Amino acid sequence: MSIRPTATVKTTQEGSKYPGLRLQRDQNVRSPLFQAIRRFLRAQFGRPTGLWGSIAGRIMACSPSNNDRSRWTVSLLNIKRDDRLLEIGFGPGIAIELASKMATEGFVAGVDHSEVMVRQATKRNAAAIRGGKVALYLGSAAKLPTFDQPFDKIFTINSLHFWTDPIDRLKELRGLLKPGGMIAVTIQPRSRTATDETAMLIGQELVANLERAGFLNNRVEIRQTKPVSVACALGIK
Repeated sequence: MSIRPTATVKTTQEGSKYPGLRLQRDQNVRSPLFQAIRRFLRAQFGRPTGLWGSIAGRIMACSPSNNDRSRWTVSLLNIKRDDRLLEIGFGPGIAIELASKMATEGFVAGVDHSEVMVRQATKRNAAAIRGGKVALYLGSAAKLPTFDQPFDKIFTINSLHFWTDPIDRLKELRGLLKPGGMIAVTIQPRSRTATDETAMLIGQELVANLERAGFLNNRVEIRQTKPVSVACALGIK
């Protein structure tokens, strides 16, 4: 389902800094122990470290919802065989692998702030890395490596809500795109109280932030799936 806003969506200051984050908080969770456990788990899925991070990465790689979300996002990019692509927050490297198989004569770069994820994604994409078709970097949206050429497409999946000052980061990513290049920002809300409406609201916030970052022809795609719908905001430089 594609939605193209007819007017700029207004967001709160909190929403514009951390899109959708205020919509993903768990409600009526009173146990301090339960809250501490959820904070720990969220931290591991946000930036996996050590043994628990390695386990989190394997869970992400095997999760049907994660794989479906990656395949869907990549499908929205309309990847050409000679495209240059960049993914921010590649996790175990599922979408990197999918994109590189489509951009057979192109190049796919990835940036992730977890050493554990860089290792897992490197192993998964070892052949493409050896062939010079994929390059993976330890970094973040706020600390990007230097690239010698612009990209045709940039995408990020369930990552942007962990960024600080995401609009500034989106502006920087816009600068890495070729004229006419596309960005895709996907988020599937993961809180226990999230609903399909939550995904829709997050998608609207993402579109508003793309507009603020200077992208054009912005729209929201919604994939109705379980446990809750996924929103992907797309824009053009």
